[in-house]
Amino acid sequence: MKILQESQIARYVMTGGATTAINYIIYIMLQTISVDYLAANCIAWLGAVIFAFFANRQIVFHSDGSKLQEFFQFFSLRMTTLVVETILLYLMVDFAGFGSMISKVLVSVITVVLNYVACKYRIFKEGGASRE
Repeated sequence: MKILQESQIARYVMTGGATTAINYIIYIMLQTISVDYLAANCIAWLGAVIFAFFANRQIVFHSDGSKLQEFFQFFSLRMTTLVVETILLYLMVDFAGFGSMISKVLVSVITVVLNYVACKYRIFKEGGASRE
């Protein structure tokens, strides 16, 4: 457990795993009731982002900045990754012919990296904008 206390990346991986699980559970549930894959992705994204904000703020980055300002920044930057994710999903499913689930998994790798960098260097950064 000491590694989780000392390693920001380990904490990010742990909370990211929970965020990903929430995202996939919502996505799969919506797909099983025949919700369009792009709509299911957006709904799953929203549920995951709400959880991810609080998990990242408290567990990963231990932020004490303005919650409202950080949420706005977090949501805005995550919207960027949602756009990237949606475009990539559309291209992979409708143009490349991949299945929606394998496409979701492949696109997730890209968005996880983008989200970590955005959180670490733009939102919850040490001495960041929300604490200036």
